Amino acid sequence: MAGKPLFVCYLALLVLLLAGCPTPDPNRKYALEPQSAVQSGDSEKEARQAAPFADDLVRFLRGNSRKDGDTFRLRLEFDPGGFAPRMDSIADLEALLVIMRDFPEMRITIEGHTDNDGDPKKNLHLSQWRADWVRNFLIERGVDGERMRAQGYGDTDPIADNESKAGQKENRRLVIRVLNFDRMPSRLPRLNTSPSP
Repeated sequence: MAGKPLFVCYLALLVLLLAGCPTPDPNRKYALEPQSAVQSGDSEKEARQAAPFADDLVRFLRGNSRKDGDTFRLRLEFDPGGFAPRMDSIADLEALLVIMRDFPEMRITIEGHTDNDGDPKKNLHLSQWRADWVRNFLIERGVDGERMRAQGYGDTDPIADNESKAGQKENRRLVIRVLNFDRMPSRLPRLNTSPSP
């Protein structure tokens, strides 16, 4: 009798599975939206906003010009004094890995920068360690090391005022600079970055 409840459970599961899986209609046509609608649609806009680094870099590689030229900021977060980023902040780095696989001729320099808080010599070493960490991350995942250079600049190249916390945060950064890459002509639409009314 112990097997009867198990049999009933299997039978009920089978009925649910069969009822929940309708037979596909072979005559149904699935309409695809035109490419222009896909490229300007809400899901495409959400994807661009979710991964601005990847979207910006790919558009540049496809020929779109940009105000920051060939330099792209990696949004990585580090603990104070730490040289390895927090693992929950490496989405841009994972995107860079995919892009470097998709564009095998691309060469980059990885630049590490710090604010001016602390000893300049230690800041220089820290910025180099962070840039090296990014390079090693990519090498360990199959990107040829000859395609990348890593350079630490410490606090020697600030882009904001080091007298404020906000300025120091801007100065603590890792960027990549695209080198020696013949960009492909773009068919991607230019983004309208002005706010809508």
